[in-house]
Amino acid sequence: MSKILVSVNSRESLEEVLNKDIDGIILYIDKLSVNSSFYLNIEELKDIKTTKEVFVCINKLMHNDDLDELRRVMNILKDREERILFYDMAVYRIASELGMKDRLVIYQDHLNASILSNQFYYDLGIRGSFITNDITGEELLEIKRNSKMDIFFLGYGYQPIFYSRRYLVKNYLKYIEENSGNEYNIISDNGVEYPIKEEEFGTTIYSPGVINLVNYMDMLDEIDYIVLNEEKTEHDKFMEIIDKFIKREKTQEDTYLGFFKVKTIYKVK
Repeated sequence: MSKILVSVNSRESLEEVLNKDIDGIILYIDKLSVNSSFYLNIEELKDIKTTKEVFVCINKLMHNDDLDELRRVMNILKDREERILFYDMAVYRIASELGMKDRLVIYQDHLNASILSNQFYYDLGIRGSFITNDITGEELLEIKRNSKMDIFFLGYGYQPIFYSRRYLVKNYLKYIEENSGNEYNIISDNGVEYPIKEEEFGTTIYSPGVINLVNYMDMLDEIDYIVLNEEKTEHDKFMEIIDKFIKREKTQEDTYLGFFKVKTIYKVK
């Protein structure tokens, strides 16, 4: 049966989910992570007391001036038990030097979507893979059945579909001579709205709907970890969603599935 991992957007949510029958949590590290509303510094991480599994997300694109802090954090994590979700291969390089690459989970949004790519990372010594939601459920299971990796997959939450290091919202507001926040919706030509959010380290555009795969948990129980992400979701509703996933309680509501049942129309040329 799949383990349930939860990513929250506040300390209050963290305290609440730690009292639920989930299997683990994902925490984001200040200055080294993106796509969250709740960041901890490494010292605060030490104060989190729980018997549940803890994963640290270090998913920022690293620059030269990030490397000292990255190395400092990785040296602290070396003597702890958390596994690390990572994007930039600088994390892998430092983890290799510290003898902890087997605790890494490759998490590169849209880039990791095949059996061969997972075999490549496994051969590098990485033992976990967060698979993109750009593929169907059947393709996901095919990867799992042909991989030695622990497989992670988003079961609930907004999927980041675009990231830029540029301040796209701020630049646009400056252009139209307005200044009214850092979160908006982009409306496409066909009327579909895409949430957009700007942070200190760049701008992210999210999927037009909240992916919700609660009705497919029987199918997903082959997957090692199902992730539920609170970001941009109303708190009370998210707590109810967690309970539904724990109980494998199906819903009669129409849910947004992304490409889970239909292959993506987007192809690399």
